[in-house]
Amino acid sequence: MGVAGRGVMFVYFGTLLTLGVVMMLIADLLLRPGNFTIERITVVSGMSSKDHKRVQRTVWKNINGNYFTVDLGGIARALEQMPGVYQATVRRIWPDRLRVTVLPATALAKWQGLNQHGEAVEHALINLPPDVLVTVVPRLAGSTGRQRQVLKMYLDTAKLLHSAGLQVASLRQGENGEWRAEVQFDSQRPEALIMLLLGRHHPVSRVKRFTRVFNLVLSERVSELARVDLRYERGLAVSWRLRASAAQVKS
Repeated sequence: MGVAGRGVMFVYFGTLLTLGVVMMLIADLLLRPGNFTIERITVVSGMSSKDHKRVQRTVWKNINGNYFTVDLGGIARALEQMPGVYQATVRRIWPDRLRVTVLPATALAKWQGLNQHGEAVEHALINLPPDVLVTVVPRLAGSTGRQRQVLKMYLDTAKLLHSAGLQVASLRQGENGEWRAEVQFDSQRPEALIMLLLGRHHPVSRVKRFTRVFNLVLSERVSELARVDLRYERGLAVSWRLRASAAQVKS
């Protein structure tokens, strides 16, 4: 390689080195915690001013880093753990602001995580989607770690039962996988409950069967219903409050 070629190479590497140093200085300037700090938080939602302040406090508590390094996803997840917040999105607004958009939850459910002996070892509140119309706070229970599956089952069955004028007061999946629900037929009377035994397999299909039969023949005697066993391949068994024996009803 000639002298001219070596000179060009030295200039090339010198330029790269200079660029590298400049990039490091810029990165240090941008990422240093004391620079470009978050100064303002704007909350957009249909919530009350009191809830706005709760949201702002939660955001401030979960800010780690500056404008460029703050974990937006982590802040959103922290907000969605708050009672009353169904969904949250967080955006940066140059030069020093975060914009938080909150979709409020219209209702809550109580969750109990159960151990292998059926004992409650975990308690939490779950924010329900805004399109769920309830006047009671449903109680959900299942094995620890199965919160999502039980919640999905609740949402699927709540829509079916709402069409029949009924609400899910409680839903439980036992350790053996069997589902059972308590259905409330009078929102003014907490004791106005019907027990539904749904078994292990195809519980949503069995709830569909129940609502079909309920609308056809059972709704007129709803106050007499105590328990409905849907663990049959076809049909169901009804236990009445004022009768000792169960009557067989075919769908």
